[in-house]
Amino acid sequence: MVMALLAAETGHAQRQRTVGKARPTKKAGRPAMQETPANSLYRTMLPATAKVMFVDSMAVAKADFLAVIPMDSEVGRLTARQTGTNAQGGCQMQYQDGFGDRRIFAAGDTTGTTLWSQTRLGSAWGQPVRLADISGEDYMWQDYPFLSTDGTTLYFSAIGPGSIGGRDIFMTTFDADKGEWYKPENYGLPFNSTANDYLLVIDDVDTLGWLVSDRFQPQDSVCIYTFVPSGLRQDFTNDGLSTSQLEHYAAIRSIRDTWAFGSRSEALVRLRTLAARRKAKSGMAAGGMRFVINNGRVVTSPSQFKKAESRRLYAQIEELDAMIAKTEQELESLRSAYHRQADPQTARQIINAEKQQARQREDLRALTLKVRVLENQ
Repeated sequence: MVMALLAAETGHAQRQRTVGKARPTKKAGRPAMQETPANSLYRTMLPATAKVMFVDSMAVAKADFLAVIPMDSEVGRLTARQTGTNAQGGCQMQYQDGFGDRRIFAAGDTTGTTLWSQTRLGSAWGQPVRLADISGEDYMWQDYPFLSTDGTTLYFSAIGPGSIGGRDIFMTTFDADKGEWYKPENYGLPFNSTANDYLLVIDDVDTLGWLVSDRFQPQDSVCIYTFVPSGLRQDFTNDGLSTSQLEHYAAIRSIRDTWAFGSRSEALVRLRTLAARRKAKSGMAAGGMRFVINNGRVVTSPSQFKKAESRRLYAQIEELDAMIAKTEQELESLRSAYHRQADPQTARQIINAEKQQARQREDLRALTLKVRVLENQ
């Protein structure tokens, strides 16, 4: 948790004793806190603490938090590539974009983890490429990547000289002209703290964000903070706040006190809309139906198709959906087995399953397009 780094001296003056000649009095106080690079960085960042409205917060088990974040599939998907977390709090997380054709993940061993990128090439995934521009020495134990929907802004957490304590959130952007990532920067307060700050997710579709941190939490728990991201960063530089007031906001000691920085009611409406949309998608996966023909027409039952050929093709679409879900489950099982014990046979099975799933997705897109063309004639 964030604490005051420059504690006020509270020593009490000792009583003077006169033995012959009077001696100077001394103050018995606590020794001054040792200044460290992390302390110095924190003090520098404190006045620039961002004004962020935190809508809500929820404490969950650290092992389960990826599944709890209510992120829409259009924004992407978060999965853990290993069971549990390592000594540095990482799980070798993978982010896959909403199109399913790009992913960034953490990989490594007991000596450290770095970030890697992989792109789908046709029906198969290309070779992983390490994000070499992000130094493994300055940003150690890289993990929990999240790529913004702009495709160029990357958030991740790491430990290193640029941290104010534990894991910190860093941000970098990709220079398409040079083909390289800029040097990552600490994302600042209140997103970071002297505790561990694991993951930052920004949903540009719903204008919502989620921060995962273990500040104020027991060892096996984290807190998921829901906040409203802003395009233009505003801070307290000109507000004349005291150090203790700044630390109050920097530590997120009270989310209620941040509600003055935006419209919480509007954010709650967006949250409910997001929840309803996710529930509808979950219902479709469980057997419901919502097939979009065009902007003005959505089919919710096979009988609503105008043509018999469309109904026949839609039956194939349902079969493919089930096959894709089954292949995904098999892939997750194979990946877990491979991380427990890497062996060539399992690696080949993973590659084959990924190729199979890619073909299934291509077939699904082709069938969907056929139905839309038929129904729009």
